[in-house]
Amino acid sequence: DYLAEQHPKLVEHFRAIEQATQDGDMDVTAISAGEFAQARLQAKAQGSYAKHYSEGDISDGLRNGTLVRGTIRLRAGGGMRSESQGVIERSDAPDIVVVGRAALNRACSGDTVVVRLLGNSESSVGEAKAADGDDDDADDAADSEDALAVEQIEAGDEAPVVADKANLATAVHGVVVGVVERRWRPYVATLQADVAGGMRHLAVPVDAAVPKIRMHYADTAAIADRYFVVAVDSWEADSQYPQGHFVRALGRIGTLDAEIDTILVERQIAVSQAALGFSEASLREMPVNSAERPWAPSSRDLEGRRDLRDTLIFSIDPRGSQDIDDAVSMRRTRTGFELGVHIADVAQFVQAGSATDAAARARGTTVYLADRRFNMIPEVLSERVCSLRGSSDRLAVSVIWDMDHEYNVERTWFGRSVIRSACEMCYEQAQELLDGQCKVEGLDPKLEPQLATGVKELTTAMRVLRSRRRLGGALELASTEIKFAFDPQTHAVAAAAPKRSLEIHGVIEEAMVFANAAVARRIHESFPTAALLRRHRSPTADRFERLQRAVRARGLDVDCSSNLALAQSLQRIAGEAGDADMAFLVKAMATLAMQEADYFATGDCATEAFAHYGLALEYYTHFTSPIRRYADIVVHRQLLAALQEPSETPKPTELSQAWVGTTAMRLNERNRQSKLAQRESTELFQSRYIAQLSGDGQHVVADGVVAEVRTNGLIVFVPKFGIRGPVHLRDKTGHIRLPLSTLTGRPRDADTHIDGCSDFSADAGRLSIRLPIDAPAFHLGGGANVAFSVFDHVTVLLRVLETRRRRAPVYMTLVSRASSNIRAYRSTLAPLDRTFRVSAARPTADQDAEPAEPKGPSKTTGVQKPGPAKPSPDYYSVLEKFGQLSLLETTHAAQML
Repeated sequence: DYLAEQHPKLVEHFRAIEQATQDGDMDVTAISAGEFAQARLQAKAQGSYAKHYSEGDISDGLRNGTLVRGTIRLRAGGGMRSESQGVIERSDAPDIVVVGRAALNRACSGDTVVVRLLGNSESSVGEAKAADGDDDDADDAADSEDALAVEQIEAGDEAPVVADKANLATAVHGVVVGVVERRWRPYVATLQADVAGGMRHLAVPVDAAVPKIRMHYADTAAIADRYFVVAVDSWEADSQYPQGHFVRALGRIGTLDAEIDTILVERQIAVSQAALGFSEASLREMPVNSAERPWAPSSRDLEGRRDLRDTLIFSIDPRGSQDIDDAVSMRRTRTGFELGVHIADVAQFVQAGSATDAAARARGTTVYLADRRFNMIPEVLSERVCSLRGSSDRLAVSVIWDMDHEYNVERTWFGRSVIRSACEMCYEQAQELLDGQCKVEGLDPKLEPQLATGVKELTTAMRVLRSRRRLGGALELASTEIKFAFDPQTHAVAAAAPKRSLEIHGVIEEAMVFANAAVARRIHESFPTAALLRRHRSPTADRFERLQRAVRARGLDVDCSSNLALAQSLQRIAGEAGDADMAFLVKAMATLAMQEADYFATGDCATEAFAHYGLALEYYTHFTSPIRRYADIVVHRQLLAALQEPSETPKPTELSQAWVGTTAMRLNERNRQSKLAQRESTELFQSRYIAQLSGDGQHVVADGVVAEVRTNGLIVFVPKFGIRGPVHLRDKTGHIRLPLSTLTGRPRDADTHIDGCSDFSADAGRLSIRLPIDAPAFHLGGGANVAFSVFDHVTVLLRVLETRRRRAPVYMTLVSRASSNIRAYRSTLAPLDRTFRVSAARPTADQDAEPAEPKGPSKTTGVQKPGPAKPSPDYYSVLEKFGQLSLLETTHAAQML
């Protein structure tokens, strides 16, 4: 009666809870309705956030230096739980770390926020715990399968905000006190429905760094097994989750097209694959090119161009490439050599201000996924008219150097040209020529001797140029790129392997770097404040802490004081380690420690800030790939303007510092999102491939290398599949979960845990666990520890974790070490089943969570595993119902209370 009179909208909620609990120990009718309402209000208050500062307080704080403004990036900790982390990067000071849901205070990734720095006596972690109250609320607890998927995906993230508790203790901490600008975007999500039959549900974003979003939707059956797009409308201080609304449905979860559409939407590339076509206005601007009327340059097109059609020019690209941006030439001259880099003249066909130009600027780059690509410019240009195809006349912009016999540059020529590529080679063919092989398959035998001479002389020159850059501090970094082969009929993954590294890859790369650097200097001379350049800022010392600790744990050292010192250290470690996998991982860790390179307008920073740290160059830009990068089109226009070709001089706005600076910022974001889409596409097909291999209960066992030690386990890199991910050895409750397979080496024992393990110890370079006294490893007397160090070789079992709400991640379980330090012999394990205490493993994020079964269960089992205990229907089932029913509560209901 009280609720009916005072709060009528809560009556249905109260009746539902009353019905769910009337037969159990938690009968809500044992308290009065007023007490019930008060309890709900108190619980809501515990989950609320601090109010943001006023505009006046923010202005005063920024002025007097007590507040800091910046862009925050979030890393998930399991659905915006208290361990979620955010970072605000600063170039002139240590990054600011924000830890915990309360400290983040409703900030979302990409928001421009204002942060109050915490003193040494303050703790954002403690503040978050105090404010969050019952952070393990029923909404999250009921979604344990989802939490595990988050853990599997995020724990292996390439750039964790804060690696461990040691870094947390020394980092600069802060709390968000205001959001200046929201960067909410459309989010792809799945449904966590209101099981009580209401219309207010939770949308669970596939991006684990985004909180769940409350929304109204009537027909839940229509989207129960589908991805859909949801938009955020608001996030009030008294609401645990933001409020939003349903936008549109995507495809069925798990289908390939739906997964690709999800990547495109999440990376803000397009609303769907279908939307990546080009407009009619753009297509009307395209030159005619058909079987009946193939395109060829007209006499007008050739005016003012240097004719290089008699020069031996060739291209070297990945096998099957259609969008060929670049070609090279190398020939002897009377005084030395002539080196040429010839780039497709896309600016000739994409005029500034045209519809095609607007589309290219909006896209920023061609998006390359594992099995497809989405072009920046229409296919008639990217694959035909602009592409430098063999035996076809093509328009180009060339850079030609006259060099002496020591490969010192004497003269440089820039300008428009017309070329006729003699041959389109793939990397493998060019490498065979370089290796001296004759009769290379696919090459014209008559042309092969000239091509072989050109490739060899080009290689000799590039070796010299590269060695000079290395002496200046250029870094040789690692790439974990994976190449997939697909079945043409089923589109299933037929094979996956790391990209093969050939010397010819480095030869072409060096030629492109040389051209980019030369063009960068030239356009900066003409446009000192408006040139579009690319820089790679020097990383701060704290970014290398993890690398240094890991290397020192192996008795080695790395000097990160400069790019030259780092390059020399990496080279020395590669020689001293005697382990190719270790040398590769050290380079990979160095790569991850660095900031991303970015575009900028030269008037926006001092000249000394132009340098490219990784390449060891004072000036650098992107000029060599205008078919797939809009930045290169802009640079082409600037170069042609610098060469005083009035017919192609860009509009004044396009040579202004403001326009270039704004364009640079947009291109940086587009480039970053494209890289993330490519990475997510790779992870998608890695998952699908492992699922294929796991079919019929087959074990997928692979060798790996420990890349990092974390407080709850290891990060392992599996070179064969290019997979990097977590191996959990301790759950969130602190229970040690060491697989029995660690002792037996049998994959079938990977899902059985050793009971009684203790003394879990983890630091930057080593993790150790003490085995129980009844373990067979004790047969020699004394104790026994199993230990893992960074760069140790291990064997892991790979499976796919099925999840209803996110892309199924690859799940790793430890099988064995390559050379164990346990003081025991496996021959003593015969009576193991009778004498050793074990328990069934459940791949869950929390001890009490519902297990999510990995795909492809093993056909065989080792030790008999006990079945899961049945929960008490009078207690745990009531708790579950209670948690599910709590979804009915809304912000409006709380305000009514």
